[in-house]
Amino acid sequence: MSGPTSAWPSSATWAWWTSPVPATRAASSWRATIRGCARIPIRGSTTCRASRDAPDMALSVELVTSVEAFERLRTEWNELADAMEFPEIFYRWEWSFLFFRHCRAGDGLFIVVARNAATGRIAALAPLCLRRTRSFGIGVTVAETIVAGLADYQNFLVRAGVHRGRAVNAILDFLRVHADRWHVLDLQQFCSRDPTTFQIVNAAQAHHDWTVRTHMLTPVAVRDLRPGRAIEDTGRLRRIRRRLEALPARGLEVRVACSDFETLWPAFRALHIRTWPGSPLGREKDGKFFEALVASEGMRGHLDLSVVMSEGKIAAAHFGFIDDRKAYYYMPARDRAFRRDRVGAVLLLALVDHYAKTRTKFDFMRTLGAYKTWYTDTIDVNYRIVIHANASFRAFAYGLFDVARRFLVELGLPRALLRLLTGRRPAHR
Repeated sequence: MSGPTSAWPSSATWAWWTSPVPATRAASSWRATIRGCARIPIRGSTTCRASRDAPDMALSVELVTSVEAFERLRTEWNELADAMEFPEIFYRWEWSFLFFRHCRAGDGLFIVVARNAATGRIAALAPLCLRRTRSFGIGVTVAETIVAGLADYQNFLVRAGVHRGRAVNAILDFLRVHADRWHVLDLQQFCSRDPTTFQIVNAAQAHHDWTVRTHMLTPVAVRDLRPGRAIEDTGRLRRIRRRLEALPARGLEVRVACSDFETLWPAFRALHIRTWPGSPLGREKDGKFFEALVASEGMRGHLDLSVVMSEGKIAAAHFGFIDDRKAYYYMPARDRAFRRDRVGAVLLLALVDHYAKTRTKFDFMRTLGAYKTWYTDTIDVNYRIVIHANASFRAFAYGLFDVARRFLVELGLPRALLRLLTGRRPAHR
């Protein structure tokens, strides 16, 4: 198998024309089309006719593998992200481009772009890259989203009004034709909130020569900020609100959406690293990524830095994001000297109150701490979707450790071992 940056063109295009066919012929026609396309080299432009359920739908699918072509997508990419039914701040071009530049050394771009064949406008996009790794000494090429770890949500980007199933099928069909480039498609942090997640699972399972595994990664909570929409723990929030109201008398000041971001950012970064020793802001590559992200033109107007100040010193702070409809609770930090004042909890309540005036959603995102459920009882789930060819030895090597680890966790063995080592007795027998 050639590497991620082997001699492939910067983009390769396939057009999938949809035409009505009898239901009894659909499956056989589709398989015949795929076999025919797979024999055609991708250099230049090729055209295939494939059966789909809408007679007026045509998608031209192209593969972007060069940084130059990636850079040229900026305007179109962000226009697509803004035109989604379920947009997320992490879907913006700046996140993917800057993450690839600073955190993906040695990896190759593998962005699949589906365009309306008639207008040329992007209908859907899979922001993928190729990562080469080794598992048990066996080389494996993994296709995964460009942004990994730092983004709370990832997905295939599909324009509102475009049939998700059709768009997803076009992308997966393309990936299947070029399956010689990758061994495993590993998609993480795909949220249940967006139906595209389940369209991917459904479409992938229709490929009988593929194995598809899914499992839940983490729950995520979102509060509806519109009046009367959220169900909250009123007792707990009432106590936090009393603390918020008492802050001025104790010499503490809450400032939400600070206008002096550039001045406060270095102090916040230092505080976050002290609060969380494993903070990505303290890691070399991730730190450079965030510095580039907050300085980028495309993220202006999308950043939030809020603080609780005490005599010119930051007692608590939050760095997050905003878009037209939602506020994102991303990176909180608190000076341990103020832990008795509950400054972190007070700042969160102030954030929710502030953005309830201008936004419709407040997203608490990954790691569902109990305090987040005080604000809402609405919970979504992020999924991991792993796709590979049946009986793939490389895919088996790649997934063996993860599957074994999850199986042991589900059996409760790590907790049982911890109890044994600490001498604790189980609560129930």
